[in-house]
Amino acid sequence: MPQRSHCLQRSRTWTDVTGRRVTPSYPASSAAGTNKTYVFDFETTTGDGGRIFGGTGGTQTFTSLAELAAHYR
Repeated sequence: MPQRSHCLQRSRTWTDVTGRRVTPSYPASSAAGTNKTYVFDFETTTGDGGRIFGGTGGTQTFTSLAELAAHYR
C-alpha cells in the first residue's frame, strides 16, 4: 500500500498530524466512489499550512477533491 500522510506546517517545518479519524471509514479503493463525503478529523493543533498526500484508490492515477476545509476552533 502506498504511503499516506497528513502533515501540518509550522514555521516552514512539516510535522505529521496525530489522532486521525475518518468517517465513514475510507476504503482506499474504487469503492470510495464518486460524490461521496469522507470527513478526516485530527487532534486540535495550530500551523500555517497543511498537506495531504498518498496513493490513489482503484485503477485511477489521480484523486480529486470537491471541497477541502480547515477550521479554526
